[in-house]
Amino acid sequence: MALAQANITWNDVDLLIDGSTCRHQPIPCNAAYLHHHLGVPEGVACFDVHSTCLGFILAVHVANGMFATGSYRNIVIVCAEAALQAVNWAEPESACLMGDGAGAVVLRRAAPTPTYFFAHETYSQHRDACEIRGGGMVLPSNEFTPENEPAFRFHMDGPRLVMAARKHLPAMTQKLMHDAGATPDALHVIPHQAAPRALALVRRLLGFQAERFHNRVADTGNLVAASIPVVLHQCLAEGLLPAGGSVMFLGTSAGYSQAGLIFRMG
Repeated sequence: MALAQANITWNDVDLLIDGSTCRHQPIPCNAAYLHHHLGVPEGVACFDVHSTCLGFILAVHVANGMFATGSYRNIVIVCAEAALQAVNWAEPESACLMGDGAGAVVLRRAAPTPTYFFAHETYSQHRDACEIRGGGMVLPSNEFTPENEPAFRFHMDGPRLVMAARKHLPAMTQKLMHDAGATPDALHVIPHQAAPRALALVRRLLGFQAERFHNRVADTGNLVAASIPVVLHQCLAEGLLPAGGSVMFLGTSAGYSQAGLIFRMG
């Protein structure tokens, strides 16, 4: 669908980036499996950008930097998430937030314009507030037992993450808007669809207008890295993003990290 809307085929694509959190398997990268499954021509490059819920925003920023080298014309970003397979139903406060979904975006190189602004920060003292401990080198999959199964499932300390976002997100977002010469009432904001209360808090703290703050989490659930491209597609299909208007992608991720990106619609 994304390729058709962009009026191109895989023969026109120079690079495939997978920004998903959910892994097909530890090695090789997700993008290699997607490359094969979709029939991307042999020789077209691919790799993963992994940053949990910020995967899409950071993949866009990576693609923008690679356009600047002049090496690529068309880049496809895919985020596909099956988060419900990893939730811990013994922790319903986080499990009930999650959803499954996927989004794809085609980016095309254009002449540089001063309408692109980006910010990204990490506060790693909160790294254990959102995690799956099992499956890596610290707790390998071959050490799985029925007794330690919770360590191989998603765990989130929601109140701690909300406090971190409340402390750090406003300052970063306000500086980003200042750098872009944008005001809260002039932006269309597509946030990571984290949790209903968290989104309501962010909108209130930063003064975004309700009708321009695209909160769809009650319909989609938290789609991890796929949440922003899914809502972007919905907003475009509904004609909510006017040509020439400024759009902000905004989100947080495990780590704890936060990022925002402002650009102007073509």
